[in-house]
Amino acid sequence: RIAVPEILGHGGVGIVEAIGSKVRRVQVGDRVIVANTPYCGQCYMCLNGRPDRCQMLPNAGNPFLPVAEMADGTKVVQHNNEGGFAELMIPYEWYCMPIFNSVSAVELSVLACVGACGLGTTFGIAPVEPASDVCILGCGPVGLSAVQGARIKGASQIIAVEPIRARREVALKIGATVALDPNVEGKNLVAKVKDLCKGPTNRKFAGGRFWGANANGVGNSIGPDFVIEAVGGDSFPPKAEAGPDPTGLLPLQQAWDMVSGAGHIVTVSVGQKGNFSVPAAQWSNGSKNHHPGNMNGVSGLRDMQRFARLIETGQFNAKALATTTFPLDRAQEALQVVSDRTTVGAVIIF
Repeated sequence: RIAVPEILGHGGVGIVEAIGSKVRRVQVGDRVIVANTPYCGQCYMCLNGRPDRCQMLPNAGNPFLPVAEMADGTKVVQHNNEGGFAELMIPYEWYCMPIFNSVSAVELSVLACVGACGLGTTFGIAPVEPASDVCILGCGPVGLSAVQGARIKGASQIIAVEPIRARREVALKIGATVALDPNVEGKNLVAKVKDLCKGPTNRKFAGGRFWGANANGVGNSIGPDFVIEAVGGDSFPPKAEAGPDPTGLLPLQQAWDMVSGAGHIVTVSVGQKGNFSVPAAQWSNGSKNHHPGNMNGVSGLRDMQRFARLIETGQFNAKALATTTFPLDRAQEALQVVSDRTTVGAVIIF
């Protein structure tokens, strides 16, 4: 943690007012998404298929750039070198993604972090396949973006798991085919999801799956083709319906247990407290696939423009995520309602 004053906000949407002499990506007057994750296109991670882990992030050894001084001369920096909770952002070029679509700034703003994060779980490292079964654990703005991404990619069954009733209802409106309450399902959740995804036949020589359980009582062959975990741990107790495990470990365990033997698990949430275990033999003699990463392969310069087009054409409903707006002087209130989970997502407007 840096011990200096910091302007919060890791992303935003704005108009370019000035550029440095070496900047080529954007021009003065461009509308840009200042993304949570940079994309330089030249570092090791960008060149090796993980642009979402671009090494231009501050935690990769890049210094925080002071952008102001307080009355006593103390330097002020921006969170993630972006500082979205301000009327003026001074980001590096690699955070700026020019957008040429006629989409409102509020809608575009969800792409700076949560929208692109959720879409990345279905478009990125492990892209969802047509006619597949997908289960999304957690339907906050990231999970709801994943629900829509699965629909856009052509999944046939999209199972949303979320304790908050209002969010389950949103999930069903934007693409989920089934919505389950983890508090109601309890210990039966994994078995129920696996049964929903067992396929139309158990005839193995006809491409079907073995419906029975192995010696450990687990049906390895059945389950979703893709499980996206977007729950995370609770930093604050919510005012809306709480999930069954505030540590966030249970959804990780459930994701591992419910995915099919040849399926893909994408974990994207943060804030878990503690550890959980998976069978050691799976590392050498298993076939489940795990893909971690907060933006899951999103290539900012390419994908932000693609995602903006999905909003423009009506394929992606950004308004379902940007459910509340606040002026800058009410930013603390915006953070509170998101923490309470009484809204899906809040946007600071100027």
